[in-house]
Amino acid sequence: MNLETSQIEERLQEVRAEYLRRMTDGNGDLLRQVEEYSAGRIGKMLRPRMLLATAATLGNDHFHSRRTLLLATAVEMLHNASLLHDDVIDRDLTRRGQPSVNARWNSAVAVLVGDYHLVSIMQLLSEIGDNEITQKFNATVKSMVEAELLQQEKSDDYLRIIDGKTANLFALAAELGNPALRNYGLHYGRLFQLRDDIADGEANEHTRELIGKEEAILQEINI
Repeated sequence: MNLETSQIEERLQEVRAEYLRRMTDGNGDLLRQVEEYSAGRIGKMLRPRMLLATAATLGNDHFHSRRTLLLATAVEMLHNASLLHDDVIDRDLTRRGQPSVNARWNSAVAVLVGDYHLVSIMQLLSEIGDNEITQKFNATVKSMVEAELLQQEKSDDYLRIIDGKTANLFALAAELGNPALRNYGLHYGRLFQLRDDIADGEANEHTRELIGKEEAILQEINI
């Protein structure tokens, strides 16, 4: 499938609409307020974008399927749940230039809304009805929590931390689009986090060395 940027953008709008419908329809005023507030700060949706791009490699029908839409929605839900929880853990008061949910409301609201995302993912996955995919989501969530705990205990296992907190979700997204492309998502996610660490002034010579390795690996993977 020869994919145009406009096709990805149109499909991402469908993902956004599905996401908001599931998170706001009939779920109470406070949840609706938080989700509508957060929706105005949704970024580039890189993880569902990854899923859609890899899905396109398997053809038009796969790219446009309802299943692909739901999986992309679940991936975005998981990412946003992690942001809500991370802001509480790190006591961050801003997110993308605006007050974070825990700053705008309080930490309890942020945690509960993050938990609601996770419950919504479980409901969505039950609709898909694929136990293998459910297990992959569970494994990814587990790795994210383990990585956060490693970071809290000041572990020096840097690669495991960035894999768990960032790269494994990109890997999941790529794999859900096309199972053959999991490694592409993994190395893309590593490179994304490494560059982010440099931007935050957390880089060292080892970080820069890792960036070179990840860039070389990505160049070898053709999608």
